[in-house]
Amino acid sequence: MHRFTLPNGLRVLLAPSHRHPRVAVAVHYGVGFRSEPPGREGFAHLFEHLMFQGSEQLTGGEFYDRIHRLGGSANGTTHQDYTDYYQAVPASALDGALFAEADRMRAPLFTEEALAEQLEGVALEIHGTTVERPYGGFPWPLLPAVLYRSYANAHDGYGDAERLRAATVADCRAFFAEHYAPGNAVLTLAGGFDAAEARALVERHFGDIPGRPVPARPDLREEAPEADRWAYGTEPGVPATAVALGYRLPDPADDLAGYLAHTVLARLLRATGAQGGGGPVETSCGFFGPLDALAPETLVVTGLLPPDTAPERFVERVDAGLAHWAEPGAPGHGEAVRTAVRDLALDHVRRHDDLQTRARALGRLELLFGRPGLLAELPDLLAGVGAAEVAAAARALRGTARAVLVLTPGPERTRPAPYEAPAAPVRSARAAGEPVVPAWAETLTPAGTRVVCYRDERTPLAELRIKAPLGPGGWRAPGRVRRLAYDAQLRAGAAWRATGHFGTVQVTTDDQWLEVSGHAPAERAGDWLRTVVGTVLAAGTGGSGASGVPNGSAQAPALPAPPATALQRTADAALRLRLLPAAGGAAALPGPAGAVVVVTGPGDPDATAALVTRTLAGWSAADAATPERAAPGPGTAYGEDTVLTLHRPGAAEAHVTLCAPASMSTATEAADYLATAALGGWFGSRLAVDRTPGLTVITGRDTAAAGHRAYLRAWYEGPHRPQTVRELRERVRRMACEPFTAAEADATRVFCAGQVLSVFDTQEALADMLCQTAAYGHDATWLMRLPRALREAPLADVSRAAVRMFAERPLTALAVQTDAVDAGAVRTDAVDADKAARDLPGGRAA
Repeated sequence: MHRFTLPNGLRVLLAPSHRHPRVAVAVHYGVGFRSEPPGREGFAHLFEHLMFQGSEQLTGGEFYDRIHRLGGSANGTTHQDYTDYYQAVPASALDGALFAEADRMRAPLFTEEALAEQLEGVALEIHGTTVERPYGGFPWPLLPAVLYRSYANAHDGYGDAERLRAATVADCRAFFAEHYAPGNAVLTLAGGFDAAEARALVERHFGDIPGRPVPARPDLREEAPEADRWAYGTEPGVPATAVALGYRLPDPADDLAGYLAHTVLARLLRATGAQGGGGPVETSCGFFGPLDALAPETLVVTGLLPPDTAPERFVERVDAGLAHWAEPGAPGHGEAVRTAVRDLALDHVRRHDDLQTRARALGRLELLFGRPGLLAELPDLLAGVGAAEVAAAARALRGTARAVLVLTPGPERTRPAPYEAPAAPVRSARAAGEPVVPAWAETLTPAGTRVVCYRDERTPLAELRIKAPLGPGGWRAPGRVRRLAYDAQLRAGAAWRATGHFGTVQVTTDDQWLEVSGHAPAERAGDWLRTVVGTVLAAGTGGSGASGVPNGSAQAPALPAPPATALQRTADAALRLRLLPAAGGAAALPGPAGAVVVVTGPGDPDATAALVTRTLAGWSAADAATPERAAPGPGTAYGEDTVLTLHRPGAAEAHVTLCAPASMSTATEAADYLATAALGGWFGSRLAVDRTPGLTVITGRDTAAAGHRAYLRAWYEGPHRPQTVRELRERVRRMACEPFTAAEADATRVFCAGQVLSVFDTQEALADMLCQTAAYGHDATWLMRLPRALREAPLADVSRAAVRMFAERPLTALAVQTDAVDAGAVRTDAVDADKAARDLPGGRAA
């Protein structure tokens, strides 16, 4: 960590990490909604929106445009005592990111047009969060007005949208002048950069911003309540009463040990608060997370009550939980506290593995407490919390008054009365950061599973991924496989929880693959794999699992696809039926042949690969279906005269998928990747720029049954129009045949390379993408080489790839879902109606 302060008062934190090819930039200002004066409720949040509306040298939407062109991301948030702005870009774009942040710290633009636009945007956000959402405003921003009595602590940080409309451009300029001085800010950089070079860039961009007086922090002190404070409201259209309890927390600046003891206690209350029935209990230190605000801060306990349960019963359950933990010598307390401490520490490490999250946390801890090092120290500090400290925290909460907020079902929405204040330039380029190729090992098990293990020492956790093709039986009956996967999830989750180890197991399917993912302490990776093999992979398809949850079977009822992807998944299921032979096995979870296992973590890759191979010995082809890997022959399903049509009664829009068989080869991958993106894979692509109103079109590549494909997806409101299929075919063929210009290709290169670099931000995201690239057949280090390959792919190869994928071969119209269809103008081939009705979600086949 490098810390220094510029002459204008700007505090700077540099946290270089040369294994990262991207850099996160965060700027924290010491102003939040507790800084707002009476009558200006919600102004800090409104101002956060305005800071993205242009500056002296980056007008309009240029701030976002520059970041998005690089495949980066940017956002801002408003909290009680600070507002932060953050972005993540490729390391080569650090100079530009600092230029943009400095320009709006120096001279943001405030116009009547921008103010009016953002007032509308903020009004919609407030309405969506506090009115349209069930239990809107619960627990924040309603609970502070019950627990606190001073304006700063109690008022609604969203404010009233109509009252905000009184704001003027002059108000905005005055707010900026008072609160957005360099001396009231912290600039944080984390990721792939050289500290000396970064310091020079910071001094060049921020050093000449004039210093201004820094405002005093608002006085947040107030007495704790002497008696419980209750407040009530009603909510229409909900089945359960919601209850939130608010307790005052110790000041972490003066009593960090006590604060952390309450954090551990909050974790323990989740378990004991739910004992004896009555639904789950959720807890949080702080409305927006631990160490996110100055004192006074709040410990929040929430729950949804079963019907006919009085809110007083929930309060009694929480009291019983506090009484339980107030006895330090009770049997099992020591081990339970150690487990909670371990889980909190690992949660902390894993959460802050993310590049932007780490940069934001460092800046926040510096701004609020002057201790950015707390980010690294917290696991050790938590380890100092024992049963005695937790008992002291529980006794303290039992002896203090609290706030109780109750929202009950009712015919109309009512809320407690809100708190009312008492009357009265050209940038120099730098060499692009490249992803680090970690130590890795690869092997193929005797049963045909590819195992790839990588060393990643960012956290003490192992991220584990398994991806297996469903095979003909699963592809024929996706709804039944969803049921099998759901049952497997129940078994695996219960079995893993029974071990008492930290981590998760998730079992999902996208109708093409079965995917098992999760994380565990690195030393428990073998336990995780044994759990998965025993409850998912080798559990078979009948009988009962160890958890007592019935296993799925080929006769189990089908589950529908998630609503957001139902149309797309139904179309793809129709294609798979066309690609498969007429006969096939029953639906079952897949076998090991063709599957991929990826593990990332701090262990030795060779040793990890050997462990995986040994553990997977219990997964054999006899347990489940083994997929057929042969690609479909030409003409078996693909053909320009073929349109597969599915009717979906009640659908509001038509969905069309056009596709052709394609290969996935490392030799051509960079050119194929760029051609797909440049044609219709990002907001600057040809199909996006030359957009037909009411018609959304994207391109992509993936796997369908046992072969790869290139596809175009389109959707539009109303019934299916056969003419649209013909127009889409001709349009994409024409665009694909026109060679890309250097400007088109270069813009696409920058965006795609930036998007690829983003997966290196976290161990979790990296494991996901490594598993995907391995499943598509790429070698173990391909992902690390891909950004450079994208930048260096010859322009002519990119143009040829577009022709090869989208123009040379017939684009089959796979499926259309709509409420009505005029089939007279186009030939349709029927999908098996009985099978479609049984296995494809919500539709009948025509």
